[in-house]
Amino acid sequence: GLLTAALVGYTNSGKSTLLNALTQGGSPSEDRLFSTLDPVTRRLRLPSGRTVLLTDTVGFIQKLPTSVVAAFRATLEEIGDSTLIAHVVDLSHPKAAEQAEVVEALLADLGLAETRRLLALNKLDLLEASDSGEERPGAATFRADRPGTLMISATTGAGLDDLSTEIDEAVGDFFAVGTPVEVRAG
Repeated sequence: GLLTAALVGYTNSGKSTLLNALTQGGSPSEDRLFSTLDPVTRRLRLPSGRTVLLTDTVGFIQKLPTSVVAAFRATLEEIGDSTLIAHVVDLSHPKAAEQAEVVEALLADLGLAETRRLLALNKLDLLEASDSGEERPGAATFRADRPGTLMISATTGAGLDDLSTEIDEAVGDFFAVGTPVEVRAG
């Protein structure tokens, strides 16, 4: 049986780019709303040699129109079966903290507040590219408020080895304690 992990985050946080970088996949990755409408799942080989199924989900947005709420929630069903959620945040966005709160609130609404999480602060390359050399305020806020977060760039690969190691350790805990693993057909 394989354990599963889900990439979640606000729209345009870089989830598809991250999935491609971690799995050498070819999923479409575009800078537009809802470029991922259907969950995409790929095998991820971890440093220990274990394999997990990693799913890229539709991007979250604030104040989702009621006409698409049911469809939106249906696309997130994959998350409910996940052993681990990797919350991807676009650290370069001026409203990164607000977007992260929206995602956390929606996860709670979906009954996933207790699912184990990693926080991947993405687009580090955009922060480092600043002409002034100063970090944007979002970076310091996340570091202070959420110890143990991972700073990554799905585009350059910075921090992805650390992220793979953290995923490995998280799923390793499930193997170590003998947690039953449900084997699903397909």
